[in-house]
Amino acid sequence: MKFKFLTSALLTIAFIIVGSQAFGQQLSKEENARLQTFFKKNFGANMAPDTVIEIKGVEDSSIKGLKKGTFVVKTTQGSQEIGFVMSQDGKYLLMGNMVDTTGFKVTAIKNIKQGAIPIPRGEFPVLMTTDGKFLIINSDIIDVSKFKDSKLAGFKEGSFNMGGRQTVPVFISGNGKFLVLGTEIYDTTVDPQKEIMEKISLKNVPTKGTDNAKVVIVEYSDFQCPFCKRGKDMLPQILKDYSGKVQIAFKQLPLKNHNWAMPAAIASVCAYQQGNDKFWAFHDKLFDSQKDITLENSKEKFNQFAKESGLDTKKFDVCLASKEAAAEVETQMNEAVGIGVQSTPTFVVNGMIVPGANLEGVKSAIEIQLSEGS
Repeated sequence: MKFKFLTSALLTIAFIIVGSQAFGQQLSKEENARLQTFFKKNFGANMAPDTVIEIKGVEDSSIKGLKKGTFVVKTTQGSQEIGFVMSQDGKYLLMGNMVDTTGFKVTAIKNIKQGAIPIPRGEFPVLMTTDGKFLIINSDIIDVSKFKDSKLAGFKEGSFNMGGRQTVPVFISGNGKFLVLGTEIYDTTVDPQKEIMEKISLKNVPTKGTDNAKVVIVEYSDFQCPFCKRGKDMLPQILKDYSGKVQIAFKQLPLKNHNWAMPAAIASVCAYQQGNDKFWAFHDKLFDSQKDITLENSKEKFNQFAKESGLDTKKFDVCLASKEAAAEVETQMNEAVGIGVQSTPTFVVNGMIVPGANLEGVKSAIEIQLSEGS
């Protein structure tokens, strides 16, 4: 679970990082730079234009071998503070506020004490048995003895259910005294964007824009998805605003609850086999006629669009019946899942994931990438 303010799609970014004076004496210049880069790469695309990031209060924590501190996120609308705990070498970092469970209050229920974990815009209530063996969070009874050792030495890791398939990590110190409701444990020495881009194949996929551009935007989309139609309508503005600086690649991610999305994806792969421009013409017709297409008339519509796009309809029909086109769609779908794409449309900007038809979020990510090395 990413905190709400980090996952909300905000406006384009003018990303300001406060210098080393914002850090405690516990951080070297190298650690300073790594944390700045870490925050920028992981959350920068979702920051507002007036965002200022400060890091304060870095000091030894009550757990041997760990330091703690606070990210302060400031905008004109106010500020939010997110605590973090990290290893002494600065490699591993856990976002979340560390709470001392010895301060939990005894309740009217025998052997149960109650506390709260600070989160952005409030607190999250927690119940705990007085012996520290069980937690009760969001109606889940959690057996602490089943927690596994985490990457962050001194903490064990478990999780609780937020409803449906969503689980939230929870961390507890080895002595059971300290509790953190957090995200994953991040390795600040790893470039998450580079790892994601290494998992994406850009061979034989439709593209627009400038070859060998500094910024590559990979769009995972579904032709039946109305929000993806908005994503399609964003592309001309992006190409205009960043002419010569970006390349856009299209990838298939038809959702299972859309009954003609898979046939449309296969059809567009077949259109691409006859040329990049042919694909984009077919792509536009699919999205622009989205409301007129049904599963029952889809085959007729696709053949109509093929003719209007200048395709060789005989080759197109042969391709539609082939296993290769369907296999290509499946490969792209598996790739999307493998890099953590969970919805359509999703734009991956040099490895920075921006969910939704979020023009300003995509622009923010582009600006961050263009600013690197400039």
